[in-house]
Amino acid sequence: MIDMYKSFIKIVYKFNMSFQSNVFTNKLATQKYPLLITLSFFIIIFSIAFSQNNFMKDGDFFAFAIQGEQILFGDKEGVKFMTGPPTGAVMYALFNLLFDDFFITGKIVALLSGTGIVFFSYYIIRNIFGHKIAIVGQLLVAFTPKIDVLSIQTVNELPPIFFVIAALYFGTKKDLKFLDIIIVGSLIGVACLFRYQAIIVLFGFMVFMLIRSKKIRINLFHAAVLGIFFIIAFSPLLIHNYTTHGVLIDASGNYELINKSKYQTPDWVEKLKIEAMRETPTNFFIDLDLFYKNYFYNIFYHNPDKLFHFNSISNISIVPTIPFIGFIIFAGGLIYLSKIKLNKITIITLISTSSITAILVLLLGDIEIHFFAIIIIPLLVITMKNIRKIQKNFLPLLIISIVFMFLMSTYPLSNPVHLLTMWIIFPTLGAVFFVEVVPKICSKIKSFKINDTRSKSYNKTIIAIILIVLLVNLAHSYKSAENYLYEQEPYSGVINEITKTFQRNEPLVEKGIEMKQVSKILANQPGIENSYLMASNNSWLYYVDTNLIITSFQQGVKGDPIEKFLTRENWSDWDIWYNNLNNHPADRYNKNKATPDYLIYHDSSPTLHAWKHDLDQTQYEDLKILADPSNPKIPTNFELLYKSDKTSIVVYKINKEN
Repeated sequence: MIDMYKSFIKIVYKFNMSFQSNVFTNKLATQKYPLLITLSFFIIIFSIAFSQNNFMKDGDFFAFAIQGEQILFGDKEGVKFMTGPPTGAVMYALFNLLFDDFFITGKIVALLSGTGIVFFSYYIIRNIFGHKIAIVGQLLVAFTPKIDVLSIQTVNELPPIFFVIAALYFGTKKDLKFLDIIIVGSLIGVACLFRYQAIIVLFGFMVFMLIRSKKIRINLFHAAVLGIFFIIAFSPLLIHNYTTHGVLIDASGNYELINKSKYQTPDWVEKLKIEAMRETPTNFFIDLDLFYKNYFYNIFYHNPDKLFHFNSISNISIVPTIPFIGFIIFAGGLIYLSKIKLNKITIITLISTSSITAILVLLLGDIEIHFFAIIIIPLLVITMKNIRKIQKNFLPLLIISIVFMFLMSTYPLSNPVHLLTMWIIFPTLGAVFFVEVVPKICSKIKSFKINDTRSKSYNKTIIAIILIVLLVNLAHSYKSAENYLYEQEPYSGVINEITKTFQRNEPLVEKGIEMKQVSKILANQPGIENSYLMASNNSWLYYVDTNLIITSFQQGVKGDPIEKFLTRENWSDWDIWYNNLNNHPADRYNKNKATPDYLIYHDSSPTLHAWKHDLDQTQYEDLKILADPSNPKIPTNFELLYKSDKTSIVVYKINKEN
């Protein structure tokens, strides 16, 4: 993979030389470069995606996809996805009829979705700002580490983002026609088939439709048309949910609240468990105090951290490696577009808004986690004050982003990819910053007068800055891909990561390679296809044709014998419910009551299950004896098949006749 990236750097260099001489001056480049960037992205990502593999994560996707098969060809009533719709799983199952390999199917869908995002990003930005800014924005998208890495993975994250991006192309046209509105509503509806959060994009577009002109009746009519065609496109899922389970929306965020909220109490967790098992809609307001604490933590620290890198290296900043710089680029572009002038009124507005926000934070919040409010709220206030000065067809991006952040902060979003739905505004403003703002800053700093005689050197300065950003992002993409594909030590800072890369003497080990080795042993067991395997990772399903019982080894009652753990006799109602949804086949209504024929013990960290406030009362500690096959407490009908010398993986065959 290192050689691939070295080759890519050479391509970037050659591209830069051509870019300098043509893209800002040659009109023919308008047609040439967007397609070249898109094609280059496709070729490079293709070469990486189909030459590398993560034996753990790719198998995890497989478990998701075969639930789509269960919906199409099996017990569809048994399948429930806790936080999302089943459409993605069904799509992969259908596509797999062509390829007969879920690994290939997932890779192709991710690759095409990522390529489509890169392609449409240029045309969205061109709709608003023209070619020069659009080409820089497209480069920022193509060099976004999260987009790059997601495009080589078998995951379901990119298809809904692609449909949102496609909708934004039609929705950002300067001359928005009736047909464009129909297409926007339809594409958002399709995106919502994959991720329910796409409905927030609809809300944002509706706000835009209602304010886009002074003709209120026409605005209302267009908003209604948008909603109608959204419902038409979204209706297949509504029909499936209602005919199969008697509800229109068969998902809730209760599980996400339990698992990932920063502020919890045992009583609150138990109440949400009951709500989740009843399969009721998300109940944010069981405890208002906890809701407010979690909401303001999410909106002013947790989610902005995913956008601008306050503390987490896993983010979707324009420059994800360097903390906070992404916000400077974002703010610079937004201030420029808002035509904010540093006059007396602006200064008074900034000082008063910042002061009021700071007082509220000091009185009601925590400066360490709410500090961003003091920065972002004044910026939003002066932006809204100048909103009429902002180019009209840029408003959909702005409104969608604001609405998305306000609504999605009700959830503790654990992964920055969940913010990609509203993310296109960041490379757009980044391109505006580099093409329009940076030159003005340079002219002020160096008394640099922009004229024809200096335009060439001027362009070179801008391009050099852009190239540095792209190369930094390329290095981040490389490390992200490496961490995804290979066994790595935890992230230890930029300098240390660079040092480790160039001083490495031994080849990297693919993640989950032992899983593939163990799978060969299991696959050769007689009757494995009709057996049940109990394990903590559903990735085994990709390599072993069997049935699966999922466990974290954190269930049961302390002191119980292992036999009761295997039969789930004393598991809590929550553990059985959660377990059944993740089993294969999925068993929503607990019909199967299966017991394992094989068991793979792999000690998992309790931190993965934040809802466990009573871990010391479970069999978690008792079951650690399974790591040692010689322990006399292990049942006599447990036959050892495999024990790892490197990890805690131990495989047993359970002879039920004994």
